[in-house]
Order: sequence, then C-alpha cells, then structure tokens
Amino acid sequence: MSKTVSLRKTIRKNDGPQSTATTEKTSPSASPAPSPTPSYDELVRKEARLRSEQIDEIARLRRRLNSARNAAEKPLPAEQRSPSLQDHVITRAAITYLLENADAIDGWTEEGILESLRRLKG
Repeated sequence: MSKTVSLRKTIRKNDGPQSTATTEKTSPSASPAPSPTPSYDELVRKEARLRSEQIDEIARLRRRLNSARNAAEKPLPAEQRSPSLQDHVITRAAITYLLENADAIDGWTEEGILESLRRLKG
C-alpha cells in the first residue's frame, strides 16, 4: 500500500499545481455564486472517455478563450494576468453546468440527456 501512496505523491508532484482561477461576472438575479475554485490538490482524479471530435472542439474552444484573454490582458503587467485556461477547466465548467441543471434533465442515453440540455438552451 505504501507503493500506491508513494506513486500518487509522485504523480501529483510531477503533474504540478495548476491554477484554475477564473473571474465571473454575475447579475443580481443569477444563481448563487459557486464555491471558490478548489486548489489542484483538492481535486479528485476522474478519467473520462471522450470522442476525438470532442477533444478537438474543446482544444479549439480553449485556444479561442485563451486568445481573447491574452488580448484583453495585454496591457496588464505579467503578475496581474490570469493563468492560461486548460482543457480540464472547460470540462469541469461543463460538468458544473450539467449538475446545476440536473432537475431539468431527463433521458436514459447520452442522446436523451443531450436533448434535455438543448431544451434548456431554448
């Protein structure tokens, strides 16, 4: 068992801390503010299988968001700029949206769940 713990510590150490700090603008009528973004060490590793086109689209979205962030923060000193967005941050945001709307979701398949999410969009 000590090998497993040691391996986990090694994996975490090699992965390094990754900041996921984001800034959000909320209106007074918006849902309550989410809890602060947990630190890297507070996150639990969970593997997911994605389709290749999903991976490609998430990467495109990440590049677009990072490009917009870079343009907006260009006049700021380096120490005030936010860290680069990473794919896993986008994935966690999507999961949070899914869970925030859990009461409106139905369906027993990926397609059924997706259709109920699309109905939310309007």
